[in-house]
Amino acid sequence: MMRIGFIGTGVITSSIVTGLCTSDLPVEAIWISPRNMEKSKDLEQKFDQVNIGESNQEVLDNSDVVVLGILPQHKNKILEPLEFQSSQVIVHLLAGVSTMEILPLVVPAKDVVKVIPLPCVAIHAGPIVMFPQNKIVYQIFESLGSVLLAESEDQLQTFSIITSLMAPYYAMLETISAWAVNEGINRKNASKYTAAMFEALSLIAQNSGNGEISELVSESMTPGGLNELAMKTLEDHGGFENIKMALEKVKQG
Repeated sequence: MMRIGFIGTGVITSSIVTGLCTSDLPVEAIWISPRNMEKSKDLEQKFDQVNIGESNQEVLDNSDVVVLGILPQHKNKILEPLEFQSSQVIVHLLAGVSTMEILPLVVPAKDVVKVIPLPCVAIHAGPIVMFPQNKIVYQIFESLGSVLLAESEDQLQTFSIITSLMAPYYAMLETISAWAVNEGINRKNASKYTAAMFEALSLIAQNSGNGEISELVSESMTPGGLNELAMKTLEDHGGFENIKMALEKVKQG
């Protein structure tokens, strides 16, 4: 069984720890840093495997796999004083930071893998992208969702940009639900139906063999039907160009 340590205790770390502790993955112990004591205490109280280190170094000293979940701008300040081990596998979650930037900060450790998980790993759902391939890291995250191996680190950055649409997606669901509430549907049913419908549509798209989602657009519209009218209305008012614009803006930083 492996020992996994986390430096940084934010939302993603909390989600990963929750997912691991409720999965079938054999984990001997999980060590988390004391930086965010409120979150750390909450995780320790919920799960027997979780231990809070007195320092980041204690977390390292008790870990075979080390997950870096700190803010990118704090990486040097937090990592430089620490003593890593050559046998440790390093998983880094830092947005906009390359593996080459992390390597000098974790010597003598040599195995560094960048991973992009989403908060839904807490319920063992959603995509997880990683690069490069590493059997241990793959095994860990396979228990938390659907793992996709990127072909390059540049591809990881592209996938990372796509994650910027989480808030806009939820805003779209809220807009639809609020409209339904205004039409007389109670809030709980409106939200439940809207979320369930888009979940089902996403499952269909996910299982589309050739990846051509555009075919689903055509298949969903019948001449003179509701979807055709909705699509035409959206296209007449800018369509989905604003989504492309948002992605490009995030790409530019």
